[in-house]
Amino acid sequence: MIDEYLKARKAAEKEYKARLAKGEYPYLPALDDILPENGTMRQVHVGLMEIPVEFAIGTKTRARQNSFAPDFMPLLEPDTEFAMKWANLYNAQMEEGFNSAIKAYEYLHRFYVQEGNKRVSVSKFLDMPTIMADVMRILPSDKVLAEHPAYAEFLDFYRVCPIYDIECSVPGSYKEIAELLGQSIGPDAGVWPEDLVRSLQAAFWNFSKLSEDLIDDISDMTVGDAFVIYLRIYVRDALDNTTDKELDKRLKRIRKELMTAANTESVSLVESSDEALSAGGLITKTGGLITKPGSIIGKVIPSISYSEKHPLKAAFIYNKDPGASNWIYNHEAGRLRLEKAYGGIVRTARFITGDDREGRTGGEHYADFSAAVAAAAEWGADVVFTPSVRQMTDTLRAAIDYKDIKFLNCSINLAHQAVRTYYAKLYEAKFLAGIVAASEAVRSGSHKIGYFSDYPIYGTIAAINAFAIGAAMIDPEAEIHLEWTTKQNADWWKVMRDEGISVISAVDSTHPADGSQAYGVFRIDENGNIRHLAEPIWKWGKLYEIIIKTILEGNYNASLVDKKDQATNYWWGMISGVVDIQLEDTLSPYTRQLVEILRSDIIFGLFNPFDGELRSQDGWIRREGDPLLSSKDIISMNWLNENIKGEIPEKDTLKEEARETVKVSGVK
Repeated sequence: MIDEYLKARKAAEKEYKARLAKGEYPYLPALDDILPENGTMRQVHVGLMEIPVEFAIGTKTRARQNSFAPDFMPLLEPDTEFAMKWANLYNAQMEEGFNSAIKAYEYLHRFYVQEGNKRVSVSKFLDMPTIMADVMRILPSDKVLAEHPAYAEFLDFYRVCPIYDIECSVPGSYKEIAELLGQSIGPDAGVWPEDLVRSLQAAFWNFSKLSEDLIDDISDMTVGDAFVIYLRIYVRDALDNTTDKELDKRLKRIRKELMTAANTESVSLVESSDEALSAGGLITKTGGLITKPGSIIGKVIPSISYSEKHPLKAAFIYNKDPGASNWIYNHEAGRLRLEKAYGGIVRTARFITGDDREGRTGGEHYADFSAAVAAAAEWGADVVFTPSVRQMTDTLRAAIDYKDIKFLNCSINLAHQAVRTYYAKLYEAKFLAGIVAASEAVRSGSHKIGYFSDYPIYGTIAAINAFAIGAAMIDPEAEIHLEWTTKQNADWWKVMRDEGISVISAVDSTHPADGSQAYGVFRIDENGNIRHLAEPIWKWGKLYEIIIKTILEGNYNASLVDKKDQATNYWWGMISGVVDIQLEDTLSPYTRQLVEILRSDIIFGLFNPFDGELRSQDGWIRREGDPLLSSKDIISMNWLNENIKGEIPEKDTLKEEARETVKVSGVK
């Protein structure tokens, strides 16, 4: 079959010339050139296995590298012995297949062939997916592994689940695969069941085959990266014998999610309610809605009319009963305010998941999220709000399935096009609370202030740091003693008592069923009595009103015009009326005046707590004259201010519920 050799050589010459034109090396790379010291590096015999042909990218030594172009197609003349052997191997493969394994070295998830270069060349020419190989792995140095954290994680993954094909570039991906499948990859993890490994490999091969064209359109994303996103959404049946038709349908549904994940600017922050409400439609005097004549929005979306007879329906799906959760209780209050705000044009309903009856306050309860969202869809929901970050994965799955319903989750910095997120700039109020706390601590003759937080997730660290900065502006010697209420065996009250700390910032509000007075910023006197000073306020009702208004006025999709392949995150603060601080009458009038001045400056955009010099526990973050921190820098903070005594906890030190939250939205 010398004709086939000529075809392969023609492809090689084309690749050779293309590389030369780009000023690139026109032959196969040799591992000995990449790692001249590899003979002294630790090697592990992996053994016989099928390797992905596409991952074979070079030779072990320099001996044969000039015989092939970088795509492994042959370059030598057709009248050479090399060409005849290549053609004979082609015939052998077509008639009965190769009967012996190649020998290859693996380094950083790529293979360099020692024996069998022509067999690899033939396999690539025939677009064969795999080839049998006897593999020796060269282990990278600790320094190199630190520079390639995803590969370091792959080594743990491969030990328990020997699948080479799944290559992920994002650290944490292999661990997520394990968690989605109810497994683990840590040093103490056992080998996964054989049937699970086979099912996972088959599902990946099928996904890889059908997603090839889609992935080729997305730069800097491996098939493995895309597969993780697919698993995240369809984990319940991703390993079943899915038909090509059904898988193709799923891929079309998640295309935007893949594009967003590959975008380096995957999250678009909407930080002003004015930006969300700009241009579009207007509400009529009769309570209906029409589109402005000739407006751009009128051309982009159909004219929709809402009225008391045809209200906009907003469903709230809670993962706990408001009677059992302070967080859900406050969102429930926001839901009730929303319904009253629009005089019948908007109707709301709540759908509560889980079978735990603790604290039930009435309403419909459903066994799981899918049952609740199905009920909401049957009710006729136009929009669904999920107030817990732990609901994000379920919300994403539902948003993929229910294309006609708008889904929003209460979280920040999560990149999903199918689900918008919303959160409050609590750090603005916490900065002012820090000023209040330090003023009171100084009056009591102490520099120590207690601070209790719950989850180390996006946005939370900014609130802690802003509080610490506010306190330091009043008292440069202020020490913020940080404790986490969600850590295992946490006893924050005892810690404060043992440290002699009397001024404390605790949860932002109390629950009616709890009745605890330990909320906001307060001081404990020598008799153990609590005197409140200030409380940060989350105005969820106001936030829900703004979002619903964007839908009523036809602006909800207007912001998408210039945000292709980006997720929309609403992040609103004091200027939008979503966050504020309540000052108690017991507060010193001088402190009150200072807080009011700074509050006004924050609202009018004249002051930001993070615009000055910033020092973390480990050193400088920002010096005078350095660029200002961006909003994304603030959201994703993973450092603590220099005057904080404490640390950001590791996930495995948290309670189970907290670990679930951190898994979705934990700071990196």
